[in-house]
Amino acid sequence: MLDWDDLKTFLAIARHGTLSAAARALKVSQTTMGRRLDHLHVEAGAKLLERTPAGFRLTPTGAAVLGEVERMEDAALSLERTISGGDQRLGGLVRVTTVEALAAHILTAGIKPLHDVHPGIVIELITDNRSLSLARREADIAVRLGQFLAHETFVQKIGEMAFAVYASPDYLAAYGQPDWSTGATGHRTVRVQDDLLDTPDGRWFSERTAQAEPALLANSREVQVQGVIAGLGLGHLPCYLSDRHPGLVRLDNGPLLTREIWMGVHRDTRHAPRIMAVQTMLVSAIAANKALLLPEFHTPAPRAPDLPLTPRKTP
Repeated sequence: MLDWDDLKTFLAIARHGTLSAAARALKVSQTTMGRRLDHLHVEAGAKLLERTPAGFRLTPTGAAVLGEVERMEDAALSLERTISGGDQRLGGLVRVTTVEALAAHILTAGIKPLHDVHPGIVIELITDNRSLSLARREADIAVRLGQFLAHETFVQKIGEMAFAVYASPDYLAAYGQPDWSTGATGHRTVRVQDDLLDTPDGRWFSERTAQAEPALLANSREVQVQGVIAGLGLGHLPCYLSDRHPGLVRLDNGPLLTREIWMGVHRDTRHAPRIMAVQTMLVSAIAANKALLLPEFHTPAPRAPDLPLTPRKTP
């Protein structure tokens, strides 16, 4: 019988294309990945993956068995979720995936009160811009900006956060106030990288600074804040990060854009006591910081219509 760890290695390499990326996904060493793949090929008596200059690709045999191995994975994950969901202990590891700045400045504040009541619960905060899979147990709970749909996942809105345009006093002294009607001609910007521009805040800022020159691109909100403080340019930043900095000036550019904060958990594990306790903690942490996340003195901008009501099951 083929070893399941070897088959998981096959799936990870097939999905990610390289040993290094697959190793990061499975949280093992690259050497371990290579050894497992070699062992699989020996036990199977056929090559399922072949190395190319661009990475690994499926052989005809690998392509033929990929679907079967994926079905084995689905069955194994379903079993794991069922067992995990039936675990009645108020202890153990709970993995939460969210964006770095929200985790650092808002969510971590809720962990101490949780530990005061349930000291056996361990939180693993996975700060990643990728949408990790709850079905594959890459995380137990997801906290994301905007409503999302995922297979057999229950989601709920737990808050909102506002964005505004900021600049440093020195930058404004040198460049003056931007004219939004001209696309901020003559100005410079600090913004997300191009692959993250297709978000509500990314599009909003791009439309208003179409004629400005980018000075710094970064996928980290913390880096963006520091870039704006350093006087590199205008930045469209979360208010909860920026209002606390005396070196930043919030510019008046009309109603602030807001984004909703949503939490999701897989249906098989959502009633496990430790996961329910962490969900309660996350909701409380967002509620306790509402004044920072959504300042009362702004006029909310119009929002797009909501997606279909949850729970939602997708193919």
